[in-house]
Amino acid sequence: MKLIKFFLDQHGCAKNQVDGELLISYLEKAGYVQTSDPNDAGLIVVNTCGFIESAKKESLDSLIRARRDFPKAKIVLAGCLAERYAGVFAGSLSEADGIFGNGDLAQITQTVESLFAGKRPVASPPQTGVSSGERRSLLSLPGSAYVKITEGCDNCCSFCAIPLIRGSLRSRSIPDIIAEIQGLLARGIFEINLVGQDLAAFGTEGGNVWESQGHSPLASLLDAVSSLPGDFWLRLLYIHPDHFPLDILDCAAKDQRILPYFDIPFQSGDDRILRAMNRAQTAEDYARLADTIRQTLGTRNTRRPVLRTTFLTGFPGETDEEAERTEAFLRRIQPDWAGVFVYSREEGTPAARLKPQTHKKIAKERAKRLEELQAQITRERLCAYTGTEQEVLIEEVIPPVGESSGGFAIGRAWFQAPEIDGSVVVSYDTTDKDATEALTPGKRAIVRITGSSDVDLQGDVV
Repeated sequence: MKLIKFFLDQHGCAKNQVDGELLISYLEKAGYVQTSDPNDAGLIVVNTCGFIESAKKESLDSLIRARRDFPKAKIVLAGCLAERYAGVFAGSLSEADGIFGNGDLAQITQTVESLFAGKRPVASPPQTGVSSGERRSLLSLPGSAYVKITEGCDNCCSFCAIPLIRGSLRSRSIPDIIAEIQGLLARGIFEINLVGQDLAAFGTEGGNVWESQGHSPLASLLDAVSSLPGDFWLRLLYIHPDHFPLDILDCAAKDQRILPYFDIPFQSGDDRILRAMNRAQTAEDYARLADTIRQTLGTRNTRRPVLRTTFLTGFPGETDEEAERTEAFLRRIQPDWAGVFVYSREEGTPAARLKPQTHKKIAKERAKRLEELQAQITRERLCAYTGTEQEVLIEEVIPPVGESSGGFAIGRAWFQAPEIDGSVVVSYDTTDKDATEALTPGKRAIVRITGSSDVDLQGDVV
């Protein structure tokens, strides 16, 4: 059999990145060889995002460029966009030699074999279970990895297409997750980031009422993680506010390795908009949740709790007054970090049928105001770290230019999640052997914070 090299063109969120890492492993196990240069590839897999309009356009543009630039390669359109529009693309997207969804990822090898046998496969494996297994190559920054604990979602927010793409909620077993974490720690990974569409829903499919057991399935998972030996960070990403399991705060208080970093997508600060989004609680409920997290952990954890959230502007029918209430809510909760997205009308979602649809220009103006408010809040909260010493996970070392002995390294402190938050820029003297050895990608260094900017911190290696 002729050796075939493949190139993975990765798009989308952290959950889709895990899928990409699994695709790499499945293809390598089948005898294909990964290359970092698409010019050398006989196979290109475009692992797409299909969540919002801009992401879909980016993914399709990448496919079209790949077809233009590498006409001899076989190209598979994979991922969320392929899953969502498999039927449409089967007859209309000639740039793709094959279509592969995001259900059972292990079936990628069958799809590729069919492709090289001269067929044009269109595969949409069933949405059952949670694809997991060995990931030979990690696409994360050094020392960090994502672990997917759920797939699909049952929250059915009216603006969100995820249930259409990923199906209903499925959870992995706790022993399976712990085994994966143990394997990553054995490989030298220090930061474990748990991901899923909604971590609060972990283990609750089938109507499981966790209160009768006295604790949430997510807390049970964290207790199991706490039993592991060694030094590591465990970060929780994406927790829906309507059913945030408060007992996980006890887990973070008892084990300092469980970071008091909470990514909670509030989306709006207006009650009517929240109801239209199919949210079950009010803006005041959400503000009280933020207060509870800070009050509970403020005195029980050596680290100040950090909140990240997401806002959606331009939801159908959103008025100026409702947008102003979201601004007031942002000022009220003072999140450390926030992402702001303009509403994307997604066919098949309940919100797509709502009228009137907000003009994109207005939605973008509202997003800009929120971003400006958040930038001010983030600057103020980052200032509090000046003068402190922080453990920083180093991601990249930048050597000095010319004859200078001054170098820089880029890393993250515990309150900065990968890719979405700021960084710590570390200065060091390359003639200092101890400093040079301390600043190794994937390892940690103690850094004294000397200043801050809009989103980043500056410091010196200790």
